[in-house]
Amino acid sequence: MSKVQRQLVTHTFKGKRFDDHGLDLDVLPDLFAYKQLLVETAKALWRRAHPDRERLPKNFEDGLTLKFFAIEKGSVAVPILREYESEDQADFWKRQPADELDTAVELVNTAITAANNRQPLPEGLPPIIIPLFGDYGKGLHDDESVELKSCQTQTTATYTRTAQKELLSRVMSVYTDVVDFTGEVRAVDLGGTFTIKLDDGSRIPGRFSADQESVVTEALREHINRRLHVTGTAEFQPGGAIKSIIKINDLTIQPAGELAYNDQVRPVWEVIAELGSQIPASEWEKVPSDAARNLDHYLYGAPKD
Repeated sequence: MSKVQRQLVTHTFKGKRFDDHGLDLDVLPDLFAYKQLLVETAKALWRRAHPDRERLPKNFEDGLTLKFFAIEKGSVAVPILREYESEDQADFWKRQPADELDTAVELVNTAITAANNRQPLPEGLPPIIIPLFGDYGKGLHDDESVELKSCQTQTTATYTRTAQKELLSRVMSVYTDVVDFTGEVRAVDLGGTFTIKLDDGSRIPGRFSADQESVVTEALREHINRRLHVTGTAEFQPGGAIKSIIKINDLTIQPAGELAYNDQVRPVWEVIAELGSQIPASEWEKVPSDAARNLDHYLYGAPKD
């Protein structure tokens, strides 16, 4: 069995300290922290794609080996390669499609770019990895940066201490919001706590009252074929992940795969009619009689039909 490498990303340090093309040993921990970012992202992506699996595949992390064999000029460019073991080196490239680690490179790059532009982080980025940016970039000075160039898409992202602070600001506060979701009850403590598993594989703890105990325990007994629909209030991590359910308003049990129907919710046409009735007649008179036919004209200035 032979070892085969393919380049994953180029990590280029920029700043006066790297003008001599030498890699300062103080930034070596940043390379390790970057590896941890990729590995933990890849693991979270695998779990998300396999919500029915309790554990990662055996030796999953061993298959995420990253190495560099040279330092190139252009400030200090460190090509990071992924190493595999392959029985047939000639057929290697045909049998190794992009996987979670390749996706992790793209998501980290996109997250850094979003932080630089004060934009929302990519939806695919697992929120649990955001705190790991706290270790990545510790060795950089304020006037230095790292350029990350993906070998898969050739896209680049520039990482600085400013980007690091912006990313970490997304995990500095916890907030509460209403929730309405369905999941599988996986554990119940008769002291009043339970754990529910969502379709994406995440597990959320919560508290229930004494009068809700029978519903929760029934959902646990029938967890293979039944799901628990929960409405209430939850505490959220800054990245958007639910931290815990802090108040339950309603619990209902339903067959697995069935969408919940709430007959207490008003039909959408009633809501629209109510909103329309609140608009003064004088405002309705301003609506053009040909608005439906010439919508593009009134919105964008296109010629009338």
